[in-house]
Amino acid sequence: MSVYSGMKLVVSCMDRRLNSYLKKKYPDAIVIRNAGANVNSLLITFEKYKDRVDGVILLPHTDCGAMKVVYSSLKEGKKITSLVEEKLVSQFSSKKFSSLSELERLNMEIQKENLKRIFGDKVRTELIDVNKIEIPLSNEPYMAYVSKPSQLAELSSNIYHISAEDKEIWDSLDIAVYAMKINKIITPDEKTVEKIKAAYPSVIVSTTSF
Repeated sequence: MSVYSGMKLVVSCMDRRLNSYLKKKYPDAIVIRNAGANVNSLLITFEKYKDRVDGVILLPHTDCGAMKVVYSSLKEGKKITSLVEEKLVSQFSSKKFSSLSELERLNMEIQKENLKRIFGDKVRTELIDVNKIEIPLSNEPYMAYVSKPSQLAELSSNIYHISAEDKEIWDSLDIAVYAMKINKIITPDEKTVEKIKAAYPSVIVSTTSF
């Protein structure tokens, strides 16, 4: 029997408000998180888990910062980086939507179909309403934590969590730094620290783990 037998894979957004919810509801799952639960930007990451998990749960959410980036790009002409345009925004350029809530539901359907092409019928979905979940209070400045996929650590509600293979963190970091104005990034990997420092010289980057 495979050591992965019974393993669940959660694919969700990096949003800080989901930390406690995901930890409580899926404590034993491997968690992959990025901006918008964007499957298109996680293909290398998913290769490690293809045929090794019994179930995949897609969990995007309402009031999504990544979808606000897509909306402002396509409806208001505001642009972000070319990487975000390629990996995220381009998926919606030919789609019809008239509101952020419509876009969020459209995103769930697009990412669900993307996941089904990789994992087949193992995929189920839920659009998390952030107004209906418990979000612990935090007065700390926002920061981003970058890690490899793993069981979810205890993260406070001020921390955006990007959880993917190294090559697939950069569009999410672009959104964190340029759209969300996050200026502190932490990661347990010293090599990743140096790469992030080189990419975002104005951002404080340090090594730590949770």
